[in-house]
Amino acid sequence: MPGSSSSNDNGRSLEYLITDALSKIKGSKLTSRALADQARDSTTVRGIDSGLRASFTKAAGFVAPWMLTELNIHGGSAFEVDRHSDSDPGVADITITKGSSSLGVSVKHNHDALSHPRPYSLADAMGFAGTAIEVDHRKRMEAATTRLRVAARGATTFPSLPAGVKLKLYQEACAECATTVNRVAKNSTAVSTLFNFLVGSDFKKVIVKTHHTSRALGSIVVADYTKIKPATSVTASVDNRTRASSLVLTFDNGWKIDLRIKNAATRISSSGQVSLKFDAQKKAGALPPIVTLL
Repeated sequence: MPGSSSSNDNGRSLEYLITDALSKIKGSKLTSRALADQARDSTTVRGIDSGLRASFTKAAGFVAPWMLTELNIHGGSAFEVDRHSDSDPGVADITITKGSSSLGVSVKHNHDALSHPRPYSLADAMGFAGTAIEVDHRKRMEAATTRLRVAARGATTFPSLPAGVKLKLYQEACAECATTVNRVAKNSTAVSTLFNFLVGSDFKKVIVKTHHTSRALGSIVVADYTKIKPATSVTASVDNRTRASSLVLTFDNGWKIDLRIKNAATRISSSGQVSLKFDAQKKAGALPPIVTLL
C-alpha cells in the first residue's frame, strides 16, 4: 500500500483484522502466505492507535460476514482466505474462495485512491515488460533524465535545481509517457491492462472511514468495481501548468484520469533513474454501485 509508514501500518492492520475475523468463522482455511502475513502483522496491529484498532475490529465484524454472504457461504461451508502482495496482478488485498467461485476485496482506510504507476515503468503497467516497446520507452525516459543532469549544473537535489529545470523534466517525462500510450492507444489488451492497473476490475472495494481525531468508526461502504464498463481505447495528452505537469488519460468507457508527476525523493541520483512518480486522480467516469454496510 502506498503512503507513509503510518498509513501502511493502518492499512495492513485493517487487512489483518478482517482476515482474523474470517479465520474465526467455521469452515475457513488460510493460505500459507495469509498465515505468514498474519504472523507479521500481529505486531503491526498492536502498534497502531488503540482507538483506531477498536474501530478496525468493529469494522471487521461487519466486513467478514458480508464477504461470506457475497459468495453464499453459510453453515460451516469450507472456504479459503488469501492475502495478496503488491506484486500480484490486480488490486485485491484479500480474496476468499469457495470451490470455483472467489471474491477479491480491496481494503481502504479513509480514502479511495487509484494505483500510481511510475513514469519509467509505464510500459510495464500496460503489459509490455521485456518488449521493444518497453525498451524504447525507457530509452526516451533515460534521454530526458540525461538532459536534466546536464541542465542541473551539478545540483544534487530537486530544491537546488536552476529555475525551470525541474518543470522541464516533468513536461518531458509526461510527453514521453503520452507518446508511449498513444502508440498503443487502440490495442484493447494493452488499454485494458493499463486501466485495470490504475482502477482495477473484478473486485469490490471496501472503504472504512474513521473520525480523524476521535478515531471512532464513521462508515463502511462497498464500491462494486465489477460493474465498471471495460476500456478498449485511450487517448493520452499532457497538461502543462505554471508549476506542474500531468499525463491525462481519457478512456473510451468515460473515465478520465489525471496523473500529476512529481519527484518521489529530494536527492537527484548521479546515474540511472531519478525518483519520479505519478499521483493519480479520477476526473471523470461513472461511479461503481455503492452498498453501505454501516
